[in-house]
Amino acid sequence: MKEENYLGRKENPLLVYYNQNERFAQLLNGWLFRGRPRLEAGDIKEADRRAEGKSGKRREYRSRYRDLYKRLDSAAVRLYVGAEPMEYVDYAMPLRVMDSDTLSYLHQKKEISRRYAEHKSLERNEYLSRFAKKDRLLPVVTLVLYCGEKPWDGARSLHGMLELDGVPEELKEYVEDYSLHILDVCHTPDERLREFPPEICFLLMCIKYAGDKEALLRLRELAECSGISEDTCETVESYLDMPEFLDHGDGMEEGGKINMTDRFRKLLEEERQEGREEGREEGREEGREEGREEGVSQTKKIFKLAGAGASPEEIARQLSVPEERVLQILE
Repeated sequence: MKEENYLGRKENPLLVYYNQNERFAQLLNGWLFRGRPRLEAGDIKEADRRAEGKSGKRREYRSRYRDLYKRLDSAAVRLYVGAEPMEYVDYAMPLRVMDSDTLSYLHQKKEISRRYAEHKSLERNEYLSRFAKKDRLLPVVTLVLYCGEKPWDGARSLHGMLELDGVPEELKEYVEDYSLHILDVCHTPDERLREFPPEICFLLMCIKYAGDKEALLRLRELAECSGISEDTCETVESYLDMPEFLDHGDGMEEGGKINMTDRFRKLLEEERQEGREEGREEGREEGREEGREEGVSQTKKIFKLAGAGASPEEIARQLSVPEERVLQILE
């Protein structure tokens, strides 16, 4: 399947959701700061998600378009952060992230060099580099938000993609590595996900337990602690195809939060109804199976008595069955 046909189909709700500066700040507070409220929406700035570069005598161009790319600009944190929501395991992800990060650094350097082209204020070596000794680039961090059902089994660093068996041990330290920062949502312990702010935690938990209604019902307490915003419910519904989360009804509370009590009560009733239906069907099947077994046993007894010389009338009396039934079986 071509990447462009696969990507952007299921991930779109997450991209729209986390593209909001408030939600992006909450995601980073849970991921980078273990739940400490270090960032607010005002600390998040838009950044150019398209990074381009050129190399070689022929000036070959390449570009990367990041799913999410923001600049953190607060009193405590200044850096660029990219996020890549993934539904499948990309076995070349370390190379992909390294290339994106490199282009992001080159983009920063290009902007600095452009300023020096206009203001020729560099010494010789700096002029040749188009980069002054005092210049610094902002760090770039890329986070991979993996939401697939199967555990991430791809490489978690560049070394995981390299054939290192032919490299002597003392030389491996010279082969630079490049690590991934992956949040494998469906295989991360609940304790870690609960470190995220409530709205983000609820969304991640719904993704993790999408196929387990009993586990989803256990999220009721988490949702009812503070209520859930409409955009979070819409994201859950769109991403997981769960329209019951979008059917708000009269559950909107003051402040734009949604009362999840009725929502979970509906899920609970559906779960109970499914259980009753399964129980009735199992009962019917057990009844049919018992009837079949009883019929086989009765038939064997009829033939046994008939073989011993008993008449149909005597067989019917001994087994308490209609004589017509005995005759039908013997025929």
